[in-house]
Amino acid sequence: MTQKKTITVNCPACFEDSSFEIYTAIDAKSSPELKEKIFNRDIFKFSCRECGEEILVAYDCTYTDEENKYIVALLADEKENSDSNMTVDGYTLRIVRSINEFVEKLALIEDGIDDKVTELYKIMLEDQFEDERPGSKILGIYYGGKNPDDNSLLFFIITENAENCRATLSPETYNAIANQFKATAEKYNDISEVNRLWAIGALQSGFENN
Repeated sequence: MTQKKTITVNCPACFEDSSFEIYTAIDAKSSPELKEKIFNRDIFKFSCRECGEEILVAYDCTYTDEENKYIVALLADEKENSDSNMTVDGYTLRIVRSINEFVEKLALIEDGIDDKVTELYKIMLEDQFEDERPGSKILGIYYGGKNPDDNSLLFFIITENAENCRATLSPETYNAIANQFKATAEKYNDISEVNRLWAIGALQSGFENN
C-alpha cells in the first residue's frame, strides 16, 4: 500500500520552511504511475514556496514490487551497513543510501539484471578507468539501461571534474563475470546491501578461492 506524509524542509537558499509531501512507501501494483516519477526523480524534487529554489531531498522510502518479489528500501538517514543483513521472507531485499542508488536498483529490476554482477563489474571498471585516466577521480558509476539491439548494458561514470564518460558491458562479459563468481555471490544471498563495499569483499573472496 502506497503511503505519504508531509514534512517540513528548510530551503538552503532563503532559509524559509516549506511543507513537502513525501512517499514513505510505494506499492508498484497499486501505484504504477510512480515508477516514472522515481526514474526522473520527481518524487524527490522539493520546490520552495517562498523563493522557488528546487533541490533533491533524500528521505526514507520503501518500494515494493510484489510481482517480481522485490523490495528496495532507501534509508537516507541510517548509517551505512547498519542493516545489511535484514531479510524479508519471500522477497529479495535491497537497501540503498542515496537517490541515485534507489533509481539504479529499480532500473536493474526492470531490466532483469543481477545487481551483484553489475557491482562486481563496476569495481573492474574502476581499475580500468584509473589505468587509462590517471588523476581522474570517480565519484560514482551507475547503470544507465540496456541496449535493445545487442543487449549490452550502459554505465555512466561520474567523475570529480565532470567528464562525460560511459562504458558498455557486453552480454558475453556479463555472463563471464556471473559464472566466475557464481559460488562467491551465492554465499551472500542473505545480504541486503549490495554495493561497492560488498563488491570489493566479494572480489577478494572470489580471487582467493580461484
